[in-house]
Amino acid sequence: MRSKVVFTLLVLLYGLSFFFRGEDAKLELGDRVMEGVFFQGGYGMQWVYDAALEFERAHPDISAYVWGNPRAWDQMRPRFLSGDPPDVFWGIHNINFWVNLRDGLVAPLDSLMEAPAYGQPGMKFGETFFPGSLEEGKYEGRQYFLPITYSINGIWYNKGMFDKYNWPIPKTWDEFLQLCELIVDTGNGIAPLTHQGRYPTYFGMIWRALVYKLGGEELVCALDSLEPGAWQRPELIQAGLMCRELFDKGYVLEGSSSFSHTEAQMIWLQGKAAMIPCGTWLESEMKNALPEGFEMRIMPVPGFHDGVGGIGAMEASAGPAFWVPAEATHPDWGREYLRILLSKKMASNFLRTIGSVQPIKGSTDNVDVPPAMQSALDAIDAAEDETFNYRFSSWYLEMDNEFRNAFGALLNGDITAERFVERMEAEAGRLRRDPDTLRFLRVPLSQPVTAAVRTNQLSLPNIQHNGG
Repeated sequence: MRSKVVFTLLVLLYGLSFFFRGEDAKLELGDRVMEGVFFQGGYGMQWVYDAALEFERAHPDISAYVWGNPRAWDQMRPRFLSGDPPDVFWGIHNINFWVNLRDGLVAPLDSLMEAPAYGQPGMKFGETFFPGSLEEGKYEGRQYFLPITYSINGIWYNKGMFDKYNWPIPKTWDEFLQLCELIVDTGNGIAPLTHQGRYPTYFGMIWRALVYKLGGEELVCALDSLEPGAWQRPELIQAGLMCRELFDKGYVLEGSSSFSHTEAQMIWLQGKAAMIPCGTWLESEMKNALPEGFEMRIMPVPGFHDGVGGIGAMEASAGPAFWVPAEATHPDWGREYLRILLSKKMASNFLRTIGSVQPIKGSTDNVDVPPAMQSALDAIDAAEDETFNYRFSSWYLEMDNEFRNAFGALLNGDITAERFVERMEAEAGRLRRDPDTLRFLRVPLSQPVTAAVRTNQLSLPNIQHNGG
């Protein structure tokens, strides 16, 4: 009871401090406080608070002070630069994880990976994650970042609408175009697609899937590794032309280019469009606006019988998210909080409260998986676990920014598919030539993954773990 009261009071204190002290979020709470700062978005903050209470139950002599902000990195940047960061952190906007690593702002998590799993006797923490889900947070064999969720991307559709009109679920791209034409011919004003036009990377899910299904893993690795000429491969141009075709044929709701993510998603929920590209955070993000009886389901981006990548392959990833700052006051406590936050117990709680899956083994056991998420997991199973993801956007912030701008211009009809890939190749070349670029090499899974060019020698402090 004491810990819950203390935690509640701390949250209240922060809320008051925010209003009275503006951007100064640092509170003088004493020496026995673990501070965590997190991006506040579609997942909300309750799961973070729940983990804080669990932390306090495991460590009654330490108070957990966790809070969130939609622009967490922008607010925390001055504290990082002044050597006064929180003990654990997650930010999204305007953040380059790997530049922060190069600049010595990120502590390694090796000791945490070897620590006992919280609440799972006989297992190490690092052994509890889905296969491959830790790779995006590694550099030169060391773990620096941990994932928040196992996100699955694809095309979401209104199952009730599809059932009503007897629309088929397409498997090939030709079938997808036929479906779009069928929706238009229905004559009820429903557009086949809408999209989050102000954020082109959402529609980029379609492009990325087409590229993988045309060129396979080897092409994806070439793009991520900034291999010369990779961005001008014909598969990329073809994928760009196929995306533009959807606009040229009137299959995308007029005005979508100006929509934010929530505006486009509301349009879809209102039945003005049959499909929308998005990830598995969609259900949680829109749960308060979900019409009664609305059944959202996901399908893979349709593929090709003669493609290199599987026709039903799904984009799925567990990208870098959580990290412990190198200059944290209590880095050991930050690691311990992550050990609890990403435990099987708390991952199951995340699934129950948020409806999304974290990449933790056993977290779906004895939990009623929401139908939308279950459809994504079923799609993974149907694809026989063939998944893919891209890393250039998380490894190179400049590449991510150029992709947003160039791909957005392609979707708006301002540039051709050929010009789109030329711009991306130019940016890749610029990064290759820049001696300050932290370069990565990605190879197919059949070969060992290495990441190289340079690294900072960071100290690895000792950490004490409560068995949980």
